Amino acid sequence: MCDASINDALPPPRRKLVPGMCIKCKVTKPSISIRRTLYCKDCFVKASIVKFRAALTKSRKRVELPQTKLLVALSGGAASSAMLKLTADFMNMERKGTDAEPPFTGVVVGHVDESCLFPGSQEDEICAIAAESGLPYFKVALEDVFAPGEGQLALLELVKASIAPGAALDQFCARLVEPAQTDSHADQLKALFAGLTSATDKEDMLEIVKTALIMRLARNLECGAVLLGDSATRTAVKVMALTGHGRGLSLPLEAGTESQWFHGVVVVRPMRDFVVKEIAFFNRWTRQRAAFVPTFTTGGPRRASIGRLAEAFIVELDRDFPSTVPTVCRTLQKLEPRAEALAARPCVVCGMPAEPDAHAWRSRLTISNAQDTEQLPVPVEASAADSLDITSCLCYSCQNMLHHTTPGTVLPRFCTTQLQNAEDSTASANNHNDLRAKIEEFLIDDSDGSDNEH
Repeated sequence: MCDASINDALPPPRRKLVPGMCIKCKVTKPSISIRRTLYCKDCFVKASIVKFRAALTKSRKRVELPQTKLLVALSGGAASSAMLKLTADFMNMERKGTDAEPPFTGVVVGHVDESCLFPGSQEDEICAIAAESGLPYFKVALEDVFAPGEGQLALLELVKASIAPGAALDQFCARLVEPAQTDSHADQLKALFAGLTSATDKEDMLEIVKTALIMRLARNLECGAVLLGDSATRTAVKVMALTGHGRGLSLPLEAGTESQWFHGVVVVRPMRDFVVKEIAFFNRWTRQRAAFVPTFTTGGPRRASIGRLAEAFIVELDRDFPSTVPTVCRTLQKLEPRAEALAARPCVVCGMPAEPDAHAWRSRLTISNAQDTEQLPVPVEASAADSLDITSCLCYSCQNMLHHTTPGTVLPRFCTTQLQNAEDSTASANNHNDLRAKIEEFLIDDSDGSDNEH
């Protein structure tokens, strides 16, 4: 009797692995092998759902995210479309217990329309993908980055304070200009990208503009978190590209699983555990549609831009060494933002931390002819009274981008807001220093008290 009761209390034994069968159900032949693990179609889809829910739940706990509205950033690609389906299933899943609170107060879908720059983009297909999810859908146009906000009328026009190619003489200046009434927002957007001379700079500016629009949409909709569909492969490519751009200081903020850098909005990347092949099989077996998302280097050679070269490097290396992408992602997880990065003021252009000595560091690393470092006369338009020196407000990467930008290029409107915020913080710091200088003689040095004790 005792033996029988003990056997009844024990959990049922785990089913042994069956060679040549799915590792989960053990009765169906496998359809996919992931890191030497065999899954059938149904078990693979279920495992993907569990993995996404676990990643999203862990991110919520790490950043201590309260109940808030969630914005799913949909680009239309395979990863963001799969993330949209997984998020919709996550919100519709049955919760245990009648008193269980929902993980988020609501979920909306946000998309940036890029048809102004890429007429061949499949915007109708993206709208259909968002409609299938059953979630509220909001779209902003890429040219809306030049739309005036509350109290914003002027734009920043880039001018040159030095005309030498040497970095030691670079001085980035801009002035406030009023936009012409005849220029539409689409014309201003096209003029912005026409002033950028390389595909790398255009891809960087496009990413900056899209991020600014998504953050603005999230704030307007009162969303406390934004989901981005960066897969593990995309993350590995991003790490290499950002490193090549000189963005090592902001790397954990731009590619990390969670980022709290943006004021009032938490960025979460729950697709970090999926490689592109897993996403492709998930979309195929769940019949999740995806759209074609063109870029400036679509169909171009591998050396068309730094991002394109980094993508070719990671993909080709991962083909022969499958541990490449997981290794890069695990290394990124060990990186944490430095204290000086979190304390630095945002860059006027990209909004990431701007190093105070980025200009001097860039000058030390640059190799140029000795004749280029001689002081040249300053143009008249750069020495005008209305010219603003924004050199100290730019990060290293944006200095490289603006170094080759055509003079007279008008920057997006959010740059004016970020410059105003930088000037306000500088004025506040100067007032604090002036006040301290006035009362310096009345302060007691802590070192004096420690010396007296000894």
